[in-house]
Amino acid sequence: MTALLKKRALAEYTQVLETAPKPIKKLKLTKKPTQASASVYVGLLESSKTSNDALQLLLRISDTLQFKEDIPVIVKKLADHFNQQNESAVRVKILSLFCSIGALPGADAVYIIDHTMKLIKRDTSHKVIAQGLLTMLKLSENLSPADTLLVKIYNIAKVYLKDTNHWAKRICLRIIGHLRLGENVRVVSDYIHSQDARVRSAALDTLVLLHENGEKLDVSMYGDACEALNDDYEIVRAAALKIVCLIGNTYPEKLIKVGKSNEEIRLIDDAFGKICQAVNDLCMQVRHRAMQLLGTMVDVCPSFLNQTLDKKLMSNMRKKKSLHERSSEIVTSGEWSTGKKWSDDAPKELLNKDEINVVSSGACGAFVHGLEDEFMEVRSASVDALCNLALHHPEFSLLSLDFLVDMFNDEIEAVRIKAIDSLTSMSRHILLREHQLETVLGALEDFSIDVREGLHRMLAACHLSTKDCLQMCVEKLLENLKKYPQDKKSTWRCVKEIGSKHSEITLPLVPQLLSIHPFFDTPEPDVEDPHYITLLILVFNAAQHCPTMLQLFEEHTVKHYSYLRVTLPSLVPPLKLAESAEFIEPTTTEAGAQLLWRLVDSLSGCGARVQEEVIHRCLPQLARLAQIDSAIAGPAQFISLFISCQMSLGKILNDNLWCCNVSTTIQGNTVKHNIAQLLTLCLKLQYLFVGLEKVEMAAVKQFQLKALALHLVYIVRASNLSALALCEHFLNRVELTQKYLMDHQILPDEFCKGVFDTMGSMDDTKPGAVARCLLPLLSTAVRIQPPKPSINVRMCRAVLTGPSSSPDAPIKFTAGLVMAVPIDAEIFGLQDPSSLRIRIHYPDHQIHNCVPSANHLRPTALISGLEDRRNEADYRLLTKALVSHGVWTEACYVEISLCIELSDCELAHRSHYGIDTYLELCKPLRLHVVPKPVKRGI
Repeated sequence: MTALLKKRALAEYTQVLETAPKPIKKLKLTKKPTQASASVYVGLLESSKTSNDALQLLLRISDTLQFKEDIPVIVKKLADHFNQQNESAVRVKILSLFCSIGALPGADAVYIIDHTMKLIKRDTSHKVIAQGLLTMLKLSENLSPADTLLVKIYNIAKVYLKDTNHWAKRICLRIIGHLRLGENVRVVSDYIHSQDARVRSAALDTLVLLHENGEKLDVSMYGDACEALNDDYEIVRAAALKIVCLIGNTYPEKLIKVGKSNEEIRLIDDAFGKICQAVNDLCMQVRHRAMQLLGTMVDVCPSFLNQTLDKKLMSNMRKKKSLHERSSEIVTSGEWSTGKKWSDDAPKELLNKDEINVVSSGACGAFVHGLEDEFMEVRSASVDALCNLALHHPEFSLLSLDFLVDMFNDEIEAVRIKAIDSLTSMSRHILLREHQLETVLGALEDFSIDVREGLHRMLAACHLSTKDCLQMCVEKLLENLKKYPQDKKSTWRCVKEIGSKHSEITLPLVPQLLSIHPFFDTPEPDVEDPHYITLLILVFNAAQHCPTMLQLFEEHTVKHYSYLRVTLPSLVPPLKLAESAEFIEPTTTEAGAQLLWRLVDSLSGCGARVQEEVIHRCLPQLARLAQIDSAIAGPAQFISLFISCQMSLGKILNDNLWCCNVSTTIQGNTVKHNIAQLLTLCLKLQYLFVGLEKVEMAAVKQFQLKALALHLVYIVRASNLSALALCEHFLNRVELTQKYLMDHQILPDEFCKGVFDTMGSMDDTKPGAVARCLLPLLSTAVRIQPPKPSINVRMCRAVLTGPSSSPDAPIKFTAGLVMAVPIDAEIFGLQDPSSLRIRIHYPDHQIHNCVPSANHLRPTALISGLEDRRNEADYRLLTKALVSHGVWTEACYVEISLCIELSDCELAHRSHYGIDTYLELCKPLRLHVVPKPVKRGI
């Protein structure tokens, strides 16, 4: 009995009870109610008791602006409420609503402007009148130029110009400047002497607008504009500067008198001197405006230009009198002083400086003051103005060279870069001396890579005066390359241009640069050394213009030339050396293209077994052809990838068990992996190539449809997964592909034609029925001929460089903290810069995809040979990859690479296809990293 009870107890405790699964609780997502229509708030205006309530309702209307009623009815209701309100703030808000309503689609601007005119006609509030005028100004932009309502608006603006409120006057002046009806200049010029500084400034700005739109200002207004330069308010002085500059550039040869004397100078010179004087203004905005305007006055006399670089008044800027005039003044003045007038016997040297100076003394050294200003905005504008004037006056560029070189030491990086770029654009007029070059080369120590590369471009564009300058430049570049190895490519491009421009002064330096001794053999340098390559690039580019230099080369130099000519063809020119290795240089792209098309044609017209062998032999040749000739690398890579897709598809279909639910997991995983690889290759065809034409894109879409059909059949027949979402996505792709082919009038291939016919006649679109129809079409699918893309096709790729590391010298950082790894990448053929990502792969298979900062990605000049592909931009990425992880025991690899993220359409189905949603652009950069444990203090 005891045994029975024990057995029964054990049975009860070991019994497994199967409970029914609890129903999943469904979440009911209620749609948030939309905002009430603004018409409701308009109706509530009638019942508002106070002006504060009405103002709150008007604010809600302006936030909503969704009307169920007609807009004219809403405007009529608001106008009625306008007449009932005594508070000016409410009336101003109603007129502001008129402006917002008029911008809505379907609004009648004429109807709203008519109501606005009637409302402000009876109003006495200055704020209401000003808001009404502003509403009419903004709504008039939607009217046609021939509309008669514009004349009414113009006349109303002229009437309200007599208003005492400055805001109303300013808006009236803006209306006159925008509509330009009648004699506008005469009307507006009466207000440049207004009592209110804001009205004076608005009048001057309106005159500028009229002048720029064709109504030229008369030269008689020059005097009034010069008087406005001495105004007490900076907004008036800044506006007057623009008027003075416009009149000076419009009438440059007009002669005017200087001060109270009879001396006459050109109007452009006098205006230039007046604007130079504004460089000493107390307001930064005025100084900035003055510097911007100086750069536009390119017709100024060279003597006035030279005076801006010297703070002392030059002798040629003083008025001079002849000997006869000086003698006549002595005779007419009398020998003795009568004593009736104060200081009538003063010596002739004590004269007023303004009476003898052609230009104001405050204008002397204008650019010196501008370049020494405390605000970077003024210094930056000064550099731009100095560069623009120097480009039009070669003599002035020589004088301004020292001042621009001094700006290389500015404390602000943007100013330094602008000075470097300015000197680069002036390079054709200047010749660098030793003292100037020393200052320029000192800026190579700058930590900013933008400054250093800008200096490399400037040195490549400039001309050096002596052999010592060239030697100093080369030594400094080599020293800089040792300190900043990442500047290698920029330095090589720099010495290439220096060598080709200075072949005469490079010749005596060749024995010293290449360590050539007349009696002894020197050791052979390492051809992989960047410093030695820099010297070779300089010498080889100089040798193409100096045949005498070729006789100085030693045997190992000739061998190194052959090596560099192959590895760096864009930096090393072709030279006729007797002992150099002979190799075929591609002369034209047509030869490479013909070879490429011949390889494509060889894939057709043969049996299946022969074709398979031809394809296996063709792929290495296509890869080698892409490496040899960069001009046809894009088409070769596209054809190679397309053939690889077909081979992967054929490999899957040749497996008899690919669509069966096999018992072995290994075989099932192999088929699944091959299908995922095929889908990834199709995505590369679609997203990594730029410049594909309609025929090539149609071939890609049709092949991608075939891959999706293969995947759908595999999921339905060989797995237990749900295929509803996959089937829906496949049918959607069928519809899009068919529409694309019909829009571009392209005939589908046999597989797609069968799919279109089958899917069009099917009533049941469940996954099982669709898979049963697709299976025979896939079994009979034949390999199609690869398309012949255009030569302009490019494959998106990247070249990534970064710090070097090894297992013996790994990079160390504290675990848990962030380490910034500087990377420099050149990206070619990137269609969408916003899709670029930085991928960091850790040893424990964690993957982080980071979005680089937008200002770290900069467009670069296209490489040589791609001048006809300017619509596809290349980029350079200078950024830092942020690495962070926990502690691990020994040095392990962290891989950093660049990739692009797929579109939202592809991302939505990534879980169904099991493929990576990022396409890598380059080989990963492998770094040995050791996170150190945190040291805890005692």
